[in-house]
Amino acid sequence: MSDARTAIACALAALALLAAPAAAFGAESQDRTSIDGAAEALRNELEPAMPSFETLQEQRAENGRDIGNARVQGLQDVMYDGNEMRPTITLKLDDATLVEGTDFDVTFTGDIVDPGDVAVTITGKGSYTGSIETGFTILPGDLAYATVDVIPDQEATGEPLTPAPHVELEGKTLVEGVDYLVSYTDNIDKGTADMTITGIGNCTGLKHASFEVLEAPETSVFQDEFAAALPLIVGPALVAAVALGIVAFTLMRKKTPGAR
Repeated sequence: MSDARTAIACALAALALLAAPAAAFGAESQDRTSIDGAAEALRNELEPAMPSFETLQEQRAENGRDIGNARVQGLQDVMYDGNEMRPTITLKLDDATLVEGTDFDVTFTGDIVDPGDVAVTITGKGSYTGSIETGFTILPGDLAYATVDVIPDQEATGEPLTPAPHVELEGKTLVEGVDYLVSYTDNIDKGTADMTITGIGNCTGLKHASFEVLEAPETSVFQDEFAAALPLIVGPALVAAVALGIVAFTLMRKKTPGAR
């Protein structure tokens, strides 16, 4: 009887030992199931906001076509020359060179002739998107860069000599009184006369030029007196010649036979 009880106790103990790992394994499995369920729920919650790899690739490609990241070339301040200013613009986007009219359009806002600021809007087109807001400045024309044609020598007259200069800036002929004023010094007597051309209106700065004043040709006292007396001599002489002609004609008629 004692042996039977002992055997039963051992069997119960063995069963207890076997049941303990199984219970622990069951609890662990239950915990894992709970964790996996929570992870799945979180994934389902976040998945709409988390882009896929393909979506990220598409977004990168789209961003690569946005000209907002491009470098603008060919746009700098320019000097007034009386013509419309429309600089040729190119864009550098990574290793690609974008071409105006094909990959983007350019719009100029404001006065593009006279000095001042000009706003420029660059808008992507074709395969490119986005835009760039930039601009440039038209600077006043600087007469320091102007050219003045050679002024011919002038003969002294005793009065101030004021020959008009021909002034060009960047190939455009400037107008006196509109683009510049002229002042003169040493422009009466023989020697070198100075001319100062000062920018006004859309032009600024100074330009200097010069010309030679030549001495007037000398005349003798006799030539001067003869020239002064010539009208007094020619007039009476002409009258006398006409009178003599009339007298001679009359005498000839009287001597002619048959003349009355």
